[in-house]
Amino acid sequence: MNRQVDRKTLGSYLGSLALLGLAVFAGCDAPKAQFQPNLVYARSRLVESNEDLSKPEVRVQLEDVADILAALMGTPDEPRLPALPDIDWSPLLQLDQLQRAAGPVGSDESGTEHGLYRQHCVHCHGITGDGLGPTAPFLNPYPRDYRRGLFKFKSTPTTLPPTKDDLHRILREGIAGTAMPSFKVLTEDEREALVQYVTYLAIRGQIERALIYEISENLDPGQRLIDLTLKEKDPDLYQEQLDVVLAIAADTVSPWLEADSQMTEVPPPPENWNTPESIAEGKRLFFTSLASCSKCHGDLALGDGQTNDYDEWTKELQPGNPDALKEFLALGALEPRHILPRNLRKGVYRGGRRPVDLFWRIKNGIPGTPMPAASQELTNDQIWHLIAYVRSLPFDAIALPRQHKPSVPRERL
Repeated sequence: MNRQVDRKTLGSYLGSLALLGLAVFAGCDAPKAQFQPNLVYARSRLVESNEDLSKPEVRVQLEDVADILAALMGTPDEPRLPALPDIDWSPLLQLDQLQRAAGPVGSDESGTEHGLYRQHCVHCHGITGDGLGPTAPFLNPYPRDYRRGLFKFKSTPTTLPPTKDDLHRILREGIAGTAMPSFKVLTEDEREALVQYVTYLAIRGQIERALIYEISENLDPGQRLIDLTLKEKDPDLYQEQLDVVLAIAADTVSPWLEADSQMTEVPPPPENWNTPESIAEGKRLFFTSLASCSKCHGDLALGDGQTNDYDEWTKELQPGNPDALKEFLALGALEPRHILPRNLRKGVYRGGRRPVDLFWRIKNGIPGTPMPAASQELTNDQIWHLIAYVRSLPFDAIALPRQHKPSVPRERL
C-alpha cells in the first residue's frame, strides 16, 4: 500500500486530524502507541516556563506541529513517507522496511518478524526515539536521543548525518563500554529494517525541531504554521504556508541523502607508522596546542583533564540554571550527567578500535560532545602518529597491572 503523502493529501489529512484532535494534548488514553511531543525543545524555544506551555496560543501551535508530523511521517504503527520537493526517498528509506520495524511485535504467515524496533530497541530508546525508554534512567551513558539527528560515531564530518554503513556498523558491533549491544544475531535484512527505522525517527525528530524553530523565529504569538481556515478564505496564503512546511521537511531530508558523498576518506598511514619513532611523534603531538589532547584526556591520558563539561543533549537542559533545569526535569528529561573524556589507557574506544575508526574520531571529532575535529593545521600523517601513540597507551608500563614483588623468601626447613 502506498502511503506517500503529496501536497494535496497533506492538506486534507491535516483537516481530518484537526477534527479528531490530539490525544496527547487532550489528556486522553490512546489505545495505540503515540509519538510524544518534544516539550523540552518547545519549552527552550517558545516559552519562559512550563506553565506557558498550556497557554491556548502555544497549545495550538504545538498541536499544529503534531498534526503536521502525523500527516508527513505517520504514527508508530503506520509510518509514512511524504512526497517532498526534489526528494527521492528510495536510496534512504523504503516503506516496507519501515513497516517491518514499526508496530507491535509479531510475525506474519510466512514467519517474518515485525515490530523489530519495539522488540530490540524501544526499552532503551523509547517509542519516539527520544532516549527515554523504561530502562534509560538506569543506564550510563544514557541511550541516544535520535531527535537531534546527531550521531557520535560515524565517518562523516561535523554534524552531517551518518552513512547507512555507519549505522549498520553500530548495530553489528555495538558500542563498547555502554549498554548498546551487538546485534550480529539478527539477519542483514532485520538490521537494515532497524537502520532505516532509526533514520526515520531521527528525520522525524529533526523536522519537529525545525518546525518549532520556525515558530520561534518567524511566527508571532497566535500565528500558525498552517491555518486550515485559510484554505477557503485565502487559498494563496494557505498554499504559501504549506509550501514552507514542505520545504522545511525537504531541507531536513536532503543531508541524509548526501551522506555517502560526504564520508571522510582515510588516507594510508605513512611508511614509518606504528614504529617507536611514530609513537614518539604522536606523544609529542598529544601535548602540543596543535592537537590539545591532554587538555581533556589529561597528562597521563586517564580521561581526567576536563570532567565538568556536558554534551549537546544535556546543555539543552541548562544544567547551570537550577530553576530552568527543574522545569526541564518535570517535562521528563533525565538528570544531567557530565560527559567524561575517554580514559585512553583502557583501550576501550566506543566508536570502534580499528585504526580507521580512530582516524575518523580525531579527524572529524565526535559531534554533540566536547571532542572537536582536528585542527586544519594537523596533517593526515600527524593524525596517524597520534593514533599510533593512543594505541600504545594500554601497553605502556603505567597502564599495566602492578607487578607483585615477591616477599623475602623463607628458608626451607
